[in-house]
Amino acid sequence: MSGRNETLHAEINRLKTELASQQAENIMYKELFNVSGDALSVIDLITGKFIRCNQAAITLHGVESADKFLTLSPSDISPAYQPCGKASEEMAVEYIKKAHSEGPQLFQWVHSRLDGSTFPCLVSLSALTIGNQNLVLAIGRDITELVEAKSQLYSANEAMERASAAYLEENEKFEKLVNLAPVGIAINRLSDGKFDYVNKELSRFTGYTLDELNNMDYWQLTPKKYEQEEQAQLKSLSTSGRYGPYDKEYIHKEGHTYPVQLIGVKIASAMGEELICSIIQDISKQKLIEQQLEAAKQKAEEANKMKSEFLANMSHEIRTPMNAVLGGLQMINTDALDAKSKLMLINASSSAKSLLTIINDILDYSKIEGKKLKLEKAPFSISEVIKSVKFDVDGIVSNKGIQLISHIEADFYDSWLGDIVRVKQILLNLVSNAVKFTAKGSVTVNIYETQHNAKKALGFDVIDTGVGMSEEAKSRLFERFTQADNSTTRKFGGSGLGMSITQNLIEMMGGSIDVKSETGCGTAISVTLPLEQTDKATCKAEYKALVAPHLTDKKILIAEDNEINQVVIEALLESTEATLKIVENGKLAVAAAETDEFDLILLDIQMPEMDGVEAMKRIRQFSSYTPIIALTANAMVEDVSSYLSQGFTAHVAKPVDKNHLYGLLASLLS
Repeated sequence: MSGRNETLHAEINRLKTELASQQAENIMYKELFNVSGDALSVIDLITGKFIRCNQAAITLHGVESADKFLTLSPSDISPAYQPCGKASEEMAVEYIKKAHSEGPQLFQWVHSRLDGSTFPCLVSLSALTIGNQNLVLAIGRDITELVEAKSQLYSANEAMERASAAYLEENEKFEKLVNLAPVGIAINRLSDGKFDYVNKELSRFTGYTLDELNNMDYWQLTPKKYEQEEQAQLKSLSTSGRYGPYDKEYIHKEGHTYPVQLIGVKIASAMGEELICSIIQDISKQKLIEQQLEAAKQKAEEANKMKSEFLANMSHEIRTPMNAVLGGLQMINTDALDAKSKLMLINASSSAKSLLTIINDILDYSKIEGKKLKLEKAPFSISEVIKSVKFDVDGIVSNKGIQLISHIEADFYDSWLGDIVRVKQILLNLVSNAVKFTAKGSVTVNIYETQHNAKKALGFDVIDTGVGMSEEAKSRLFERFTQADNSTTRKFGGSGLGMSITQNLIEMMGGSIDVKSETGCGTAISVTLPLEQTDKATCKAEYKALVAPHLTDKKILIAEDNEINQVVIEALLESTEATLKIVENGKLAVAAAETDEFDLILLDIQMPEMDGVEAMKRIRQFSSYTPIIALTANAMVEDVSSYLSQGFTAHVAKPVDKNHLYGLLASLLS
């Protein structure tokens, strides 16, 4: 009996131990159920209601308490429809049945909270049988962040695919564009110069195929003589990120060299490798054109030089005999001539002067056309210029019986900075033309101060009562070698260069000229010269005298190699009663000046043995104050300026104008 009791007691203790163990295990599972981060709930298969839940489920669905949660069914915490379009209640029943019939179910579900908001959830359903109850364990996890991340990843993948497609498209376009480019394009590694990419044009003018170039470096195309320059370009690339434009030569596949021009920048590959992107142009044709242009330029310069030398020689050769002609005509005593002879003398003198004017015009236009005419800048008085112009045209004005009137506005400030010779040339040409084309009436010159581009300027009008011009004639007035019509040239003479030269001189001074004219009603020409005013002492226009000055006690040395010119000059100076000594060359002139004292020396420029310039320099070494006049057939303003800058006191052009010579002698010796 006792044995049985012991067995029973042992069984009871075992059962108690198992019960205690099961209770402890239940407590552990309950605790795990409650503290799980996932939403855990148990559904009764018969009622479809929740019979148990943990805190995570309550929080996830926004329910107030566990009691409230246990009154709900799965459809109560789901929207009416799932994203697939099916009713949530219908799908929930279907998944629960599958969990019992097919085993655990894992699916994505859209849940809702009691406030109406929805969220994606990963749901696991597992069937349980406890006692006689058929249950379902539901595990839910909020996958909002996962879904968003997946969506972003999908969007990123889509964007990447679009970018990749766009890149491929752009790359294809780039390839086409680069290969259509008329210049070579290359990408080289900075580290070793190897070609990473080349286009078809580079392949064409190097002679290598694309594959051959892509296995080469740029050093293989570069002659060794460029090594130092290449290093300089690489240094520029390193410091500034770019190099060129840089001219050098490439070596063709066939072995010959040819000129190229390169320019490039430093870039980086996707892997960060430093590369050089270069544009290379074959400039063989350009260099050939440059060589041809240079050769043409040299030929043009040589031709221009020859033309200038020819004109200078022509001037000298024509002026030298004309000196004898005009000089002789000036010295003929008109008192001993009858009326017919006087008329012939006047015509001969006028024709000679016209020829001289034409020569001067041709020389001036040649200088202007060759852009070799330089303007001086010195103080001058326009009233002095007017006096000189009047003196020059007085004979013609008197013979025609017309009036030459000049008017200077009141309070006119008469001290200007400019080229007096060229200003006189402009005014003399306009006045001479006005006198030439005026048979009766007058020529009026108005001098005034005006404005040009908001600055003070010198203005003058030349108004005549002559034949006037038509609109067509006015349109051709400044064309070279043209006049109003052919009959004008036949009737009045002239080269047709005067007005063209005048316009060019005015434009060189930055000024303007305006012409108003009507056939039969005369012409009015207005000129504006934007010259500066100055307070410095003005230089006078060349002084002329009608009669020879009395130089009885003066000694003049003349150096002239041409015998006819010796006779002419001697005849011109005879009436001055000065003591004259004539020698044939510069060497004799220096010797004469060393042994005797002269009040004035006239030196021809072109002489044998020693020219006039060298003779002047020798004489200046021992006689620095004696006036020395250059006597020359080179009458260009530039030549005159050159003689004066070298040390001559003054200049007299051939043919010698006796009035100019007399005026000069009077100003220097009287």
